[in-house]
Amino acid sequence: MYRKIISLISVSLLLSTAVLAQDNSSDNLSFVPKKGNFTLSVVLGKNDASNINPSVLPNYSIYNSDGVVTRLGADHNFSVKEPASITNLAGIALNYFITDKISLSLLGSYGYKFSPAEDAFSGVDALYGNNEIMGSEIPAIQGSPETKNHEMYVSVGANYHFRDIAGNQVLKNVDFYVGGRFNFGYERLEKNQISWLENGDNGYIVNSGGSGVATAEALAFGGAIVGGVDYYFTQSLFIGAEVNAFNFMYQHSEIVKMPGVQGADTHTTFANVFSFPRLKIGFKIF
Repeated sequence: MYRKIISLISVSLLLSTAVLAQDNSSDNLSFVPKKGNFTLSVVLGKNDASNINPSVLPNYSIYNSDGVVTRLGADHNFSVKEPASITNLAGIALNYFITDKISLSLLGSYGYKFSPAEDAFSGVDALYGNNEIMGSEIPAIQGSPETKNHEMYVSVGANYHFRDIAGNQVLKNVDFYVGGRFNFGYERLEKNQISWLENGDNGYIVNSGGSGVATAEALAFGGAIVGGVDYYFTQSLFIGAEVNAFNFMYQHSEIVKMPGVQGADTHTTFANVFSFPRLKIGFKIF
């Protein structure tokens, strides 16, 4: 009897030891990426790319005038909107781990917006003799230019992921990293007006002609030191946050209001710290 009890206790201890060893081994396993893995993530927040205000280029129209209807344009909804918001898509990021501790990073975004030109229309005032009949006027409508807007942003770099001597992560399924980035941004805005309103002797008249394409361009490049953390819920799904610890950018902008004339350009440099926070939702694809 005692031998059976001792045998059962021994078997139980052996099974418990095996189960505990299995649990401990699973604790040492991690969902964080290893050498050869790719991760793909949607980045929410804001880029440090340029943002040209369409008002820098002329509309050959009369503004803030009584009896003139202004056309309304669509909201600017590219990936460079301010302020930073988790509802704004900053780009798509791809990471490749060349070792357990080092990964290469690529982030990119592109936007395009097109609005066709609209003709201007002169208004009509109903007169009784030389007096205007109140409430009978038909307001003039401003013309709107054809506009095209392209925006592109690319960021490439490398990350160092913190692991202990054994190659494990500091916290289970949590991946801390720091990295360096080279950032490039480009934007081009074009406007081409086909007709507009001008003041005449008897009210507004429509004028038209080949005013040509007015352009505004911005080219920006620079670098950044980033810090971030990713948490892996499963072998494939993770969520993360990233911020520019230090960021430096140089930008050259040029406005050409009429084709063939000298453009007005400007050079700008800026630096900031702890800027452009971003949220990541991603997958380890293989």
